[in-house]
Amino acid sequence: MEIKRLSIKNWQGIGYLNIEFQKMLILIGESNRGKTSILKGLAAILGGYEIKDSDFKDKKSEIEIKIKYYDKNSGFLTLKLVKKIGEKDSYFVLDHGVERELSLDSVKKRFRDIKGIVITSKENSIYEALNQIKTIFDSDNKKNKIANELESKLGHLRSNILSQSLQRKVLFSFLKNILEDIEEYEIDLKNHFYNMFLIFEEPELHLSPQESREMYSILVKLSKIGVQIIMETHSSYFVGLNQYKSICLIKKIKNEVKVYQHTGRLLNGDEIKSFNMNYWINPDRGELFFAKKVILVEGQTDKIAISYLAKKLEIYNYNYSIVECGSKSIIPQFIKILNAYRIPYVAVYDKDNHKWRNETELENSNIKNRKIEKIINRYIGDFIEFENDIEEEIYEEERERKNYKNKPYYTLQKITEENYRIPLKLEEKIKRIYK
Repeated sequence: MEIKRLSIKNWQGIGYLNIEFQKMLILIGESNRGKTSILKGLAAILGGYEIKDSDFKDKKSEIEIKIKYYDKNSGFLTLKLVKKIGEKDSYFVLDHGVERELSLDSVKKRFRDIKGIVITSKENSIYEALNQIKTIFDSDNKKNKIANELESKLGHLRSNILSQSLQRKVLFSFLKNILEDIEEYEIDLKNHFYNMFLIFEEPELHLSPQESREMYSILVKLSKIGVQIIMETHSSYFVGLNQYKSICLIKKIKNEVKVYQHTGRLLNGDEIKSFNMNYWINPDRGELFFAKKVILVEGQTDKIAISYLAKKLEIYNYNYSIVECGSKSIIPQFIKILNAYRIPYVAVYDKDNHKWRNETELENSNIKNRKIEKIINRYIGDFIEFENDIEEEIYEEERERKNYKNKPYYTLQKITEENYRIPLKLEEKIKRIYK
């Protein structure tokens, strides 16, 4: 079974939402925005959570939770759970256009093969998760490297009092070890992991940045061999833009939980290759999904100068992320992502109309400038153009081509001078960026 869509109505803080599932689903957003409610809604329809009166957003209306899923024997089906206060749960299945009611026993029988593994931040969560995986692999009474590895890890956890940090390291080690020989065990893993769900709360907990990147790679591999993974994270290391369809950005707007997801084509042609390479070089750019506002800049000089000047003006905001795009040509690709997920932003770029540029350079620069302006969604985004670049505005003079060696160093040197005063025109732009 593979879930394709989850719909929730009148559930906890959720009026209505719809999520398109992928093999990996990444729930991100601030605390108390509805991520846990979504996971509880999924658990409720699969029989892992008992609905209480307090779960009704509007007690005069009924709760309705639906999952569309694919079963290799029956094809696409939809299961619906309906609950009214004071009444029992009612289940319905939509099978090729025909809806019929199911008993609870029928629902349990239909989903008895589902293997759910939940990893939370609770003290015994890792032990319980590994024990559940062991149960799955013990079902055929076959001993192999995976079963032996599980027994070893569980024995270590039983014999030692380990902190949550060390328990997470044990899990990381297990997943890493079994996937090192994935070619040898891929068929065996697929057989055991079919119909398996892994709900993983904050996979980044107690892992170093390097381990976090590797853990994300491990989870991607697991999703490719049959495990449907649903993770809740606050770390940019677990947001790979290659898997942008998996990203669900959860926000609360006017006390309503909203989900922003993009399952269509986001980038086209050469944009995909250039963007993925650009992101691969700077994986920290995934931070944009966690920002209150994103400041897109061309390069390192802009990033250094803008943040320093904002601190000098005492308007720097740690909830805003400055994302270095690498070049003006890449800025539109970042804007497309921010538009798709409705993340507020400002694109900051150089006009590049210096007197020393030739006609071809000027035209190419102006084409890029117009492309940025054209693609901006004015409801959530804005642009600010430096004339002709931030260096000229910092120095308040036209700069020669020869002045552009070691730009970040000399720019920072200039703005950190004790008697340096920010020009009024530049100050206004910095304030607009951080408004």
